[in-house]
Amino acid sequence: MPTILRVLIALLALGIFGSAHAVQRAYVSAAIGTDANQGVGCTATQPCRWFTGAHNVVDPGGEIVAMDTGAYGALTVSKSVAIIAAPGAYAGMTVFSGSGVTMATGGISVTLRGLTINSLGGTNGINVTAGSKLSVENCVITNFPGQGLSVTGAVTVRVVDSLFRDNATGISLRNGATTDISNAKLVGNAYGIWTESAVASTTVTSVSDTVVTGSTTAGITAQGSIASGIARSEVIRTTVSNGGTGVAAQATGGTGSVTLSESMVTGNTVGLSQSASGGTSTFYTLVNNTVSDNTTPYTGTITTLLPQ
Repeated sequence: MPTILRVLIALLALGIFGSAHAVQRAYVSAAIGTDANQGVGCTATQPCRWFTGAHNVVDPGGEIVAMDTGAYGALTVSKSVAIIAAPGAYAGMTVFSGSGVTMATGGISVTLRGLTINSLGGTNGINVTAGSKLSVENCVITNFPGQGLSVTGAVTVRVVDSLFRDNATGISLRNGATTDISNAKLVGNAYGIWTESAVASTTVTSVSDTVVTGSTTAGITAQGSIASGIARSEVIRTTVSNGGTGVAAQATGGTGSVTLSESMVTGNTVGLSQSASGGTSTFYTLVNNTVSDNTTPYTGTITTLLPQ
């Protein structure tokens, strides 16, 4: 084989020729990045500057890595991707309008890891209206007048080791979302975790090993809002403290349901609340909970269950 042909084959195998190569991992850097490097694939030695630039070139199922400390801009995600802060790097999104991360493409799976998303005029931290899966890991989301995390639709959501602080609603889950929240902290939001079915769907939120504190209106709420809509919150090993209503099951239509186990509800204006102006709401509490030092321990009908 002629030498030149062997060289060309080797270069193609290494992905040297621009757009012909796959980009499984794209890098951004506040220190040395420029989006002019999209043409070479946002490599570790020639990174892009903004998340959007890296998103443009990374392959579906790939990763975007923030290499160093800086702000990397808001992003609309339209492919399956993981967006990751490198160990020790502060990867920020300062949101001046709209949402920090928008996810509105059906079938995609997105992971956000180690990001700090802060509002300076933005409405929502993460706004999901379509997709398959979302994982929020070790993120901080603060100061949004809307929702820190808003999910509407049949999306599977995982939130772990994350902080939601000083938002109107920390986490809002609606209309078919299935969510697992673990080892999270929700601090100083008006509503901590809001689960609702406003269409004919079942929305289920599981909360474990989480702290919800300082929620001026309500800590954890399951709200049925329309006939054939079911909103269900399952809470275990969680503390809800120092807010308005601690945990609430309520309905204006459909069904709102809460099951509470091995948890503490303390220091709230109302500890546990069940109400229904339409539809049905149910509140089940196991005898292994601690409900103490609330101004009003409970309102409505609270059904006590024995552990099996």
